[in-house]
Amino acid sequence: MSDAMQSSYHGIAARLDRMPITGFHKKILWLLAGITFCDSVDMAVGGPIGMVLQSTYDAAGNQWMTLEQFALFNSITMIGYLIGGLMAGALSDGIGRKKAVLICGSIFTVFCFVAAGAPDATFLTACRFFMGLGLGAAFPAGYSALTEFTPPTKRGKYQSYVGLIANCGTLVASAMNMIVLPMLGWRPVFVICGIVGAAVVILCFTFLEESPRWLAMKGQTEKADKIVSNIEAKTAAKGVDVPAVPEEEIQRRENAEVVKDLPWSFLFKKSMITRTLTAMFLCFVMNVLVYTVISWTPTILKANGFDPHMSTVLTVVMQLGIPVGVGALTFYVEKVNRKTILIVTYVLIAIIGPVWASLPTDNTALIMFIGFLLCVCTFTNSVTTAAIYLSEPFPTACRIRGAGVANAFGRLGGIFSPMWIAFFMGTSLGTTGVFIINACLAIFMAIWLAIFGVETRGRTLEDITKGLLDELVVKRFDPPIGHIATHERDLHRGSRFVIVGKVHLR
Repeated sequence: MSDAMQSSYHGIAARLDRMPITGFHKKILWLLAGITFCDSVDMAVGGPIGMVLQSTYDAAGNQWMTLEQFALFNSITMIGYLIGGLMAGALSDGIGRKKAVLICGSIFTVFCFVAAGAPDATFLTACRFFMGLGLGAAFPAGYSALTEFTPPTKRGKYQSYVGLIANCGTLVASAMNMIVLPMLGWRPVFVICGIVGAAVVILCFTFLEESPRWLAMKGQTEKADKIVSNIEAKTAAKGVDVPAVPEEEIQRRENAEVVKDLPWSFLFKKSMITRTLTAMFLCFVMNVLVYTVISWTPTILKANGFDPHMSTVLTVVMQLGIPVGVGALTFYVEKVNRKTILIVTYVLIAIIGPVWASLPTDNTALIMFIGFLLCVCTFTNSVTTAAIYLSEPFPTACRIRGAGVANAFGRLGGIFSPMWIAFFMGTSLGTTGVFIINACLAIFMAIWLAIFGVETRGRTLEDITKGLLDELVVKRFDPPIGHIATHERDLHRGSRFVIVGKVHLR
């Protein structure tokens, strides 16, 4: 096989997909899991800190944070996430996955430390916005980078590992809420979050490689080839066989994904609209379900008659289902279709949620058990959605834009769901009404996925996106009649859209 073919976009993609799992992939896994770990911790500490601040008074007897300020404090992070998600695509596609992770991770880290010194509620709320902005952009960039590095046979498992590590952040946050917050106050909590964020940024700066797929897509084939060649050399040095890539496999891929750059509008073209809407709806429902379980469970239990201490204890026991569900996912994710996992968990959530909310308070053991199952199903679903399903259906040229738009739309679920949660808790339906609404959303998603969902298990990223770019009008240069472009150097560099496959140009 020629060097040009090996270092072309499709050559790089084929070599990455045939690469055996090595320590390199594990390193990438841990680095990018750090980003999502910060996300989980941040989501879980905000609510308890806000509740503490409502009971805090200054020397003059003024309440540090009012109920109205608390509501804004809770929602502002989600607004930051929304804007950050929209930024993620343009930023990552423009400067690369690694730089996007570093910049956005640094934004989160800096404002964690700034928040620790906040003089008042308004300043602290502004810091929460920028923390959400940073994480909202870093989150899709991190997952997409892992997706582009990992071979299709292990992609689901490695992405679920990231989800498992990330959701351990919820347990860490619960520990901080029970130990650090009452003993040392809320400011050290933000300091700890900042230290974790700084560690992740430093490690990513030192060890994270830029995505070779992105480099090749941008025409930086020498850099892409160097990264992949180094991985192959280190793998071979450890006695692990690196399968050669047959020329016919690269040729087979050439018609799968052919565009170097894409406009935002492509996400809503005929070929992409159902995938984009699927990703958007998945994120919206995911945020509603997760937000309800993570942020509102203590309040819901208290409203149902439990005292604050017992509400906290029951919440912690229930949330032990998070690592259990996500951990189990790592074992069967490559054996069961993604669509099947999502549909089954949606149906179970629709059944379990209303049952749990309507249980009498005199059966604590049953409340813990059913709540535990609810957390298992909710977070198995959320990790399958966020870690696996969002980044796979989009072409490389708009993968992070697609995931970013979906995540941004999804944050609306975190912004607006408190409104209907508070509404129903004030009616005769109570918390049961909250989970009936959630059940309706879950059933809607199960039906939508059954009709429009794309199965991605075991398929290369290029195969998943094959045919999606056919409707694009591609700008071409005017070579001699009959000339065949086989390499990026043959392409017109002034055009926004560039064909990178073997195509007759006229």
